[in-house]
Amino acid sequence: MLIRTAIVAGALALGVTLSPLHATKAASARQKNAAKPARIPDRLLICAIRHVTNYDPAEMQTAADLKYDAVHRLTLFLPNSPVRTKGPPETYEKPEPVNPRTRIIEDPDHIAPLRRGRFERVIDYWPERAELSATISGDLINAIVINGFDPATNTVNLFMTRATELTHFQPEHIYQGQCQVRIGAAANKRPKV
Repeated sequence: MLIRTAIVAGALALGVTLSPLHATKAASARQKNAAKPARIPDRLLICAIRHVTNYDPAEMQTAADLKYDAVHRLTLFLPNSPVRTKGPPETYEKPEPVNPRTRIIEDPDHIAPLRRGRFERVIDYWPERAELSATISGDLINAIVINGFDPATNTVNLFMTRATELTHFQPEHIYQGQCQVRIGAAANKRPKV
């Protein structure tokens, strides 16, 4: 869905790939639970993300090369959903219905604008990754890639940018950072702000 955006996220050292060992364990766990439909639990992401000021797509930058000018709070709710058993629709195909509970709860600096306040595409492969997009206006979208969940610390990486046609992102609107994750019943408790 957001292939170019995911590539940019990876270039900024946020891309965490699933190792063959983890993939095998995940497949084995899915087979054990094949009798009952597996579900991804509710998740609340309480994020501190930074605005990147010097990203240059013509350069091979590492995370250490990047500079930031601000830290922003962003709180995002991802509702429970069935574990995905098939690939998502192509970007030119009609998107799957999005659970209306998927939403931004807190964005005091208005860095994640959404037309009508809703996401239009959500591809949820938790814990490997989740991709969300929403129209801002015209063909301009807000694209979010979430990956790198660490169950030991309950943290995950978040990358966000604005893009047109899912291929041309805006370097002046690149954000990255880490989110604390509340899972299951804990996700439904209001965060302290």
